[in-house]
Amino acid sequence: MLGYLGPRGTYSETAARFFMDKIESEKPIEIQPIASISHVLDDVESGRVQMGVVPLENSLEGSVLVTLDRLATSPLLICAEVVLPIRHMVYGLKGTDFEKVERVYSHPQALAQCRNTLYQHFPHAEHVDYDSTAGAVQFVAKEKSPANVAIGSLDSGRDIELDVLISDAQDTTGNETRFALVCKADRIVSLYPEVLSSQQNTSEKTSILLALGDDHPGALYEVLRVFAEYDVNLSKLESRPTRKGLGSYHFYIDLIGDPHDLGTKEALERVQAIKGFSMKNIGSYPCFLLE
Repeated sequence: MLGYLGPRGTYSETAARFFMDKIESEKPIEIQPIASISHVLDDVESGRVQMGVVPLENSLEGSVLVTLDRLATSPLLICAEVVLPIRHMVYGLKGTDFEKVERVYSHPQALAQCRNTLYQHFPHAEHVDYDSTAGAVQFVAKEKSPANVAIGSLDSGRDIELDVLISDAQDTTGNETRFALVCKADRIVSLYPEVLSSQQNTSEKTSILLALGDDHPGALYEVLRVFAEYDVNLSKLESRPTRKGLGSYHFYIDLIGDPHDLGTKEALERVQAIKGFSMKNIGSYPCFLLE
């Protein structure tokens, strides 16, 4: 069973369906919508579902922190990722008067990605957070109030009696989101080898969490210098609080390249051997790009 951030029609469902026929399994993979990102991760960790799909990072708004922070403390690993292009639609009742819209519902990331468009068309409307874009669209359809609109994907508006009031409401082009396929460390999910060998627009990545036990000048540089010496490219470096007090941080680092490459392996071994540091491998995995 594969859980994803529901309800039906979310971008997470699109990502889940992408992975369905690529996961090695004796039986067909079933997918199940789950109410929130936290609940998806809870269900994977508890074993209620074998794996889950959650958003990891958006090209406009950055990391999805609830996912990032959970990976620091849980036994979950990233098994694969897919990058989806994001196209947001504004949905409302037919004949909606833009000047009378009072509330815009959607997931916080979607609201942020459409901020300028919303202020232009609905300058006085309140932005209301919802657990998912599809859930927000369904809520507005159920309420049937001309004062409400919602932001969702094209799929989220199918079979729902709402009109598309604004197409491509995202503020900039090139809006993309990374979605991670996650599983428990003791229940690693693999993709069919033929998928990996035949799929275009793929790359390899390793994600690590680095904790600085001994904070001193140049501490982070010691790590970055190792990657530079081995010519390992980094696609992400982000600090997050450890929740142990002000000034205490750990670092998420994404490395580009084959994790079995000798240079990458030696670089990771060198980093792990540096005194005063602790390193957690969050996963080495294939990355897919949908256009």
